[in-house]
Amino acid sequence: MKRLHFNSTLNHKRDGYNTYYVSVEKVVTLYGNEFLRLKNDTLDDNYWIARYHNLMRIDINDIAHCVLFVDSESGDGILVDSEGAKYARKSQFIPNARALIENNELTEAERRIHERLKEIAADIAEKTHCGESRFEPEEVLTEIITDDLRSNIMQAVIEMLRERDDILSAEMIGQSVKAEAKPTHSLKLYCPLVVINEDCDKISCEFAVGCADEINEFIQEFSLPEEERRGLMAYYDKETSVCEKVYSAFPSVREVNGELMGIFDCQISGELTDSELEELRGYLKGQASDGWGEGLEQREIETGKLGNICVSFFNNGASWSLQTEEEMEISRNEEPEMNLKM
Repeated sequence: MKRLHFNSTLNHKRDGYNTYYVSVEKVVTLYGNEFLRLKNDTLDDNYWIARYHNLMRIDINDIAHCVLFVDSESGDGILVDSEGAKYARKSQFIPNARALIENNELTEAERRIHERLKEIAADIAEKTHCGESRFEPEEVLTEIITDDLRSNIMQAVIEMLRERDDILSAEMIGQSVKAEAKPTHSLKLYCPLVVINEDCDKISCEFAVGCADEINEFIQEFSLPEEERRGLMAYYDKETSVCEKVYSAFPSVREVNGELMGIFDCQISGELTDSELEELRGYLKGQASDGWGEGLEQREIETGKLGNICVSFFNNGASWSLQTEEEMEISRNEEPEMNLKM
C-alpha cells in the first residue's frame, strides 16, 4: 500500500459519529482566497453559500442535500448544508475532494480497464514467486491488448466524450468513433492597454487607434504554431469545466468608444457560471501580465503613424480590469452617478 498524505481535521476524544446519507447537488470550485475564507470563517455570511442556499436542505428521509466547495489549488473541499442561511450551519471538511469527484466520474468501461490492469499486475507478481524476474513490454502488452480491452477502451472514450460540456453527441459507428461538438458563441473580455513609444513616453490610446491593424498583424505573427486552433487556451492545464467550455481565446486590439483596447475573444460552449467566468478571467489576467503579454510588451511594433511602439495588455494600476461587454456597459452607466456624488 502506498502511504497516503492529505489535509484533515482530527477531533479530540470523539465518542462517535452520526452520519447522513449525502446527495451533492452541486460542486463549486473556489479560487484564490475564496476557499480559505470559507474554511477559516465558516460561520460568517458567504457569497457562494448565499448564492446556492436553495440547493441545501435535509429532507424528510434524512438525506442531506449539500453543496461541495472545492479549492482549485489543493483539491480539498468543504461540504455545506446552510439550512437556508447565508453561512455554513452544517459543514464537513473533505480532504482531497477532487479525487473523490474524479473517482465518482469514472465510467464503467474505465473501471473494467483498471480491473484488467490490476489482473495483469497480479499475474506478473505471481510469476515473480515462480522465479521469473524479467517481463518484456511485448509480452505484457500482448496480454493486455485483447479484443475485449480494445472494446472497453473505445467505449470509455465514448462515455468520456458524452460527459464533456463541449460535446453534443458521441457514438460508435462500426469500429470508429463519431463525435459532434456543441455550437460555440463568442465571449469577449476587454482590458485597457498601455502604449509606449521609442522614447519611453506613454501614448494616449486615443492616438493609437490608427495603429490597430498593424498591432493585430504583429500579434498574429507573434503567435506560435501550438496556438493555431485554441489560441491561449492551448496552455490551460487545469482539468476543470472551463477547459471544456472555453475552446479558444485569441488576443487582439480594437477601437472601443474612441480608444484602443485589448480584447480576448473566446469561443464558448453553453454559458459560463459566475465561478467559471472568474476562473477564465484569472487565467487570462495571468497570460496578460506574466505569460503571453509579458513576451509581447518586450517586442517593438513598427507603425507608420507612431514609429516603433510597445504594447502591454496589463498594468498594475487600480483601474486595470478585464470586463465583458455587459460589465463595461454597467461601468459606463455608473460613471456619471459617481461623478455627481463627488
